[in-house]
Amino acid sequence: DFLRDRPADAPKTLEGFLFPDTYQFSVNITTTALIDTMLRNFDQRVTIEMREQALDVGLDLFEALTLASIVEREAVVAEERPIIASVYLNRLARGMYLEADPTVQYAKGYDPQTGRWWPSLTLDELRVVDSPFNTFMHPGLPPGPICSPGLASIEAVLNPARTDYLFFHATGDGSHAFAETFEEHLENQAKY
Repeated sequence: DFLRDRPADAPKTLEGFLFPDTYQFSVNITTTALIDTMLRNFDQRVTIEMREQALDVGLDLFEALTLASIVEREAVVAEERPIIASVYLNRLARGMYLEADPTVQYAKGYDPQTGRWWPSLTLDELRVVDSPFNTFMHPGLPPGPICSPGLASIEAVLNPARTDYLFFHATGDGSHAFAETFEEHLENQAKY
């Protein structure tokens, strides 16, 4: 039932709904059975209450999963997930571009030069990768999830920290420095 809520113009993929978990499958499992198991797990783990809770933060389930997928790719330190979610929700509420690096990495796809699916990006690439998923070039959420987020990232979007942060910058150890103003953000960039 939850798949019926996807927008008509959403990418025709199950990205975001194939619940990441530890599974034990027979080596002979069919693709259909594997996908069905992952979707049933999503249905059990992402409860009706959680789906309704998304509305409390102004998102439908598909939008919440899309944002949670960005949080999933952005957060390294578990405790920062709700803070990162708050930054993106604050930006959406103000009509700002999300400017999320992982959306550009997703849009870029496989990089044959590095042999990586999630390549490092230069600052120039952030504004030239032409894709509706590039949140530096397109306002609002991307057209759909960029990965299948885990429960912690989904919960972070549904229960974001209460902050006034609008920016964050990686510090190099997996954590981030958060800022309320662009000036503070520039200071963090210079520092890290």
